[in-house]
Amino acid sequence: MSEEKIKTGTTCIGIKFKDGILIGADRRVTSYKINSDSFTKIFELSNNVVGTISGGVADAQRIIRIIKSELKLISLKNERNVYVNEAVMVLTNYQYSTSRTSGAIVGMIVGGYDELNGASLNELSPEGSLISNQNYVAIGSGSIFVDGVLTTEYKENLTEKDALKLMEKCFISAFRNDTASGGGFIAKIITKEGIKDVAKKIMKHELVNE
Repeated sequence: MSEEKIKTGTTCIGIKFKDGILIGADRRVTSYKINSDSFTKIFELSNNVVGTISGGVADAQRIIRIIKSELKLISLKNERNVYVNEAVMVLTNYQYSTSRTSGAIVGMIVGGYDELNGASLNELSPEGSLISNQNYVAIGSGSIFVDGVLTTEYKENLTEKDALKLMEKCFISAFRNDTASGGGFIAKIITKEGIKDVAKKIMKHELVNE
């Protein structure tokens, strides 16, 4: 009996701009077929930290529940918002542990704003390694189509409007080329004022006419 390869994937993107961080994720869930085009892959981990997920849905949802509780405890204990690097260290330690015990495989982008370090953007690999303080990052099956756009078009000190335009262009590239990514995208903007939601549905005619 031949084994059928199951196609799964996602596209998650983080962009640092002049006043903060923009993080977005597509909405498609796949196995051997498209299961949903309305799934949420981006979460507020605390009042000032946002994360995206890629990997197994059950593993990712479990990690998000646990980490949100851990960060809430840190915030209550210190009577302040968590620092982004505190959130990242809790996550990397947990990812490292679970990847070697339960076998959970979850990649994340984590970004936020705190009074100590300002805005920061980080990539957390499924096995627990960390790449900190990036200007932009993309993960998931659609990231190979996004990397070229970010590399050629990203500029430091982008405005919020220009960062969102760049993110939209990246998602159009991913949706055109990666069948496992789609359903439009949801994004969150994190600045010293807090977290703001952005939702964008990319229509089929936009992919054709782009």
